[in-house]
Amino acid sequence: MTQRTNLVVLLAVFFLLASGSSQSDAKLYFENGMNSLKKKDYIRAIGDFTNAIGIKPDFGDAYFQRASAKNLLADQMGFSSNESCYDMVKALSLGIKEASGPIEKNCMSECFNIKNALSDPEAVLCADFSSKLLYDLPENADKMKNVVRLSLFNNRLTALTPKFEKLGSLVHLDLSSNKIEDLGVSIAALKNLTEIQLNKNEISELPYEFGNLDNLNALYLRNNQITNMPKSIARLKNLQRLDLAFNKITALPLEIANLKQLKELTLVGNEISNREQAKIKALVPPTCKVYFE
Repeated sequence: MTQRTNLVVLLAVFFLLASGSSQSDAKLYFENGMNSLKKKDYIRAIGDFTNAIGIKPDFGDAYFQRASAKNLLADQMGFSSNESCYDMVKALSLGIKEASGPIEKNCMSECFNIKNALSDPEAVLCADFSSKLLYDLPENADKMKNVVRLSLFNNRLTALTPKFEKLGSLVHLDLSSNKIEDLGVSIAALKNLTEIQLNKNEISELPYEFGNLDNLNALYLRNNQITNMPKSIARLKNLQRLDLAFNKITALPLEIANLKQLKELTLVGNEISNREQAKIKALVPPTCKVYFE
């Protein structure tokens, strides 16, 4: 073995050991933070979680718990702040699905208008771009990396362009009253969506990729041109509300039976035979309310 080869091997071993040590240190800081949380020492907890994140920047649980500590500290001190929201958004982006609940509760109340949002896009958690005659996301809007709620109600969008793929933190999206015909594959990038409103568009079918939105619990599609739902709807395992009123649906796929969490299905204004209605009722959970008229 040459001297150079020996050096490469030694460096590899060093970095491997260093990495293992860092992972261990990050875990230790995290555990210390959890102990501080139990003792209601929120400032120390925030410091420990911050140290864990400094060692392991993709430590989703540490972001989540740091956000929790910040909220508890704010309650203890008697003030309100959205500072924890940015940690929750980061945790969600790192796969911590439990972050969506606190985000919906604490991070969607104050919405930026289009002017203020575009002047500081990274600070935006909620944005309302309704009724602005928009054909696409405006310039710099794709830099809103922390946005969790976005309304583009009553604009002139015809499709979801690749710009939307940069908004992966979105939890709520309102695209109602546009002219959307094709959602396209870009919709698949919005994997953290729990609610999407697409009422009053010109959608004739949903792309197969729509099934990737497995965190979705509310889907509103009334007043479109839909004739069939894709079989990939079976992958929307968390869906609770599905509104397909006033479309051109005559039947739903057998895969609707996989929507075990479905609580409300609205099919008013569609040409569905009595036989098909009975079939749909048999497929959905017995506790699901189905509206045909």
